[in-house]
Formats: sequence, C-alpha cells, structure tokens
Amino acid sequence: MKSALFVCLFSAAAFATPTTTFWAPSTTAIQPFLTPHITYDTYFWKGPAAGQAGSPVYPVTTGLTMGVLPFENLQLEIGFDLLLPSSDPLLLNAKLGVPEDKLFPYQPSLAIGIMGVGTKTSTATTLGTDYNLLYAQVQHTILGGYVSAGGYYGLQDKLYNAGDGSGNNRAGFMGGFTSPDIKIDAQWLQKINIAADVQTGKNVFGAFGGGVYFYFTDKVDLLTGPVYYFDPSSQPGGRNWFWTVQLDIDLPLRSSPAAAAAAPAAPVQVATAPAAPVPASEKK
Repeated sequence: MKSALFVCLFSAAAFATPTTTFWAPSTTAIQPFLTPHITYDTYFWKGPAAGQAGSPVYPVTTGLTMGVLPFENLQLEIGFDLLLPSSDPLLLNAKLGVPEDKLFPYQPSLAIGIMGVGTKTSTATTLGTDYNLLYAQVQHTILGGYVSAGGYYGLQDKLYNAGDGSGNNRAGFMGGFTSPDIKIDAQWLQKINIAADVQTGKNVFGAFGGGVYFYFTDKVDLLTGPVYYFDPSSQPGGRNWFWTVQLDIDLPLRSSPAAAAAAPAAPVQVATAPAAPVPASEKK
C-alpha cells in the first residue's frame, strides 16, 4: 500500500528546481542579485506503458528563482516551482553559497541548500509533498567548465522509500560536471556546453543524466538529454528513463556593469553595484 501511495505522489517529487547542473542541484552556482530566472521543464517519453492508463510523463514544471543578496562574497537565491497538473503544485527552494577564491587562493566554491519544500505535510497515514531535501556541494572550475561533489539528506523519511518496498534511502551523493564552452558564434547560436550529473539513492530522486546546453544568447538556453532512474518503480509508468527538454531564461532587473559602461555619459549618475559574476557554463 505504501508503494502504491508513493507512486501516486511522483508528480511532486524531483522538481523544486534551484540552480542545477542537469537533473540535480549538483552545482554551487547561484542566480545573480536581482536576476530572475524562469524555467519551463518537461520530462516525457512515448507511451502509454504496458498496464498503465495515459502517457507516462511528469507534470510540466514552471518556476522562478532569483538572487536576493547584493554581496560579492556571499550569495543567496530563493525560488518556487509549480508542477501542473497536480493537486499540490507549489514547491519552494533556497541556496546559499560562497564563490571561488573569496576566502583564500584556490578555494573551491561552496553551497548549501534546500529543495522540495512542499505545502502538503505528510502524516502517519497520508504522504505529502514535504520532501525538504537538504544538500551541500563543493565545486571548482577546470578549464572553464567545472566539477562538483557533495551529498544530500531528506528530512521527511516517509518520502524516501524505494518504490518497490525494498527500504528507505534518504541520503546519498550528488556530483556534476559541465564542459568548457564550445564556441559556435553563429547568428542564432552563441555556444554549447556538455553537462552531466548524478544523485544516488533508490528513491524518487535517484538518477543520473546528461545532455547538451544550447545557448542562443547569454540569457536564453535550451537543455536536452536523457535521465536514467535508479528506482524505476517510483517513476511514472515504471519507466527507467525519460527525455527532458528545459528552457531557461534570465531577466536581469538592473543593468550589467558592461552595459552601464557603454551608456552615454550624463551630468549626474546614480552608481549601481556590479552584478555577482556567474560562470557562463553554469546553468541558471
């Protein structure tokens, strides 16, 4: 019975999306101050699966994440996602971090965060959407790309059981990789990046995946590739993989330092703080 309830809750599972590499928040990247990030994510494959009614897909995830601290050495993003259609669609997230080389030379970037904070509380008889997944990551730039490593821990143990009833898996490893920029410099395509990550654990979050980022501009990109799950029985239709297409758009609410420098001189100007730098190869 517990497994059946768990499968029914797939629609609220793995998509409270802070800044991510591919599938998981396996990066220390944080949205710059006052730069809202809009995401539109889909996970799908052909169907229906044998014995299942309807197409085996996740709900469409739409969300917004924004940096809220104006400091260079300490950054914070907060955000929300809506998973539709689903009965309890709202999930919240936050991430706090320190960029590279701010504390000492060759210091890796650091981040801690929480995701999957749902509005429906789990009880002894009913499963909710309060996944409340804590995570921490360490990351360093390599030739313009990055490698990251860290781990996670789920605060609501009821929601981290394997879908086949084989046990509870509320903690595990997270790691990610993004390649250096592959410059295209075409009129319609600026560059591409190869990315991959993994989140271990036989639970609804456990998966690895990889794909390609297509950057049409420095503020608009499309990510696509497959995601493979460690616990297919907890996924829609019992699928062991889905294809994802993710559209990401940044909407800065203030001018960048470069744009400000290019503006015509005026008799009186109001100084603005520089935007917090985020490597172009890091998503969102």
